Amino acid sequence: MSILRNILAGAGFVLMAAPAAAGLGAAGCDDLSGITTTPRVDFQSQIQPVFDDCATCHGESGPAGLDLRAGEAYDNLVGVVSTTNSSRLRVDPFNPATSALFLAVNCDSPDGPGFRMPGTTPEERALIRDWIAQGAPVEPASPSEAVAVPVGSAWSLGSLVAVLMLLARIHLRRHGSIRGSF
Repeated sequence: MSILRNILAGAGFVLMAAPAAAGLGAAGCDDLSGITTTPRVDFQSQIQPVFDDCATCHGESGPAGLDLRAGEAYDNLVGVVSTTNSSRLRVDPFNPATSALFLAVNCDSPDGPGFRMPGTTPEERALIRDWIAQGAPVEPASPSEAVAVPVGSAWSLGSLVAVLMLLARIHLRRHGSIRGSF
């Protein structure tokens, strides 16, 4: 199922987690189901500004130890094991309910610092939920950073095999083996 979610998300489809699965109805969590979902969340213009407000404590030398400054936040969050609970990823793409970041901002976090991270509005928490549910995508900061796709390559031909090989490489890079579920 996870492979299918990755393929559909890559094709531009948005898969939203059900409210209960997104930690929205769980004890100690805010119910964000009444806030309209954002269909395509942009990391640079919508998510990073929220993190910029967190950088007082979550900066290069902040007391919290997690750097959320621009240029650092994405790599420090997505697919990275949480330091407060090694069974969770800080951001688990497509899974806000299991992402330590979402739980820390939206819930009275039992496996985090022991309290909810302050300073975010319900709308910002819903935006973080939507971004994670969409696979935590990040766009290049500038066109010069975009990856060129040569004409005639597997991508330009829309090869499913190329998509599956890319997903396997990503999984291998993040988890160290192909074993387990995607």
